Amino acid sequence: MRTARSRSTDLNAPLRKFLTRRLPPSQSSVKLVHRETTVCYAYMCQYAYACTEKTKRPVKVLERRCMRYLPEEMRAKPRLSDHALDLLAHRRDAGENLDTGTVAVLDRLRPRGPMRKSR
Repeated sequence: MRTARSRSTDLNAPLRKFLTRRLPPSQSSVKLVHRETTVCYAYMCQYAYACTEKTKRPVKVLERRCMRYLPEEMRAKPRLSDHALDLLAHRRDAGENLDTGTVAVLDRLRPRGPMRKSR
């Protein structure tokens, strides 16, 4: 005989499977004017390395496709943004003392200095 607890977990499995599935690209009947959007600055975003919507310039994207607005279990693990890496590379070029771990990360990801040059 089944218990009430095992039956409820059986019923929740399809719901959990449905809620963790990513939505396909815009099969919505809602007009563009009424969709919730956000401006994506991929250069400053900590999720940009795993994002499918990133571009070189700021762009409006649907919130449901932005990694920042996804549920915690669907997000990629955050990493340092390109902006943060460039700031650290500027500090290294200026001769400031950095931790050995920071220098190792910069040697791996920014061996030639920052991507964007300071003005």
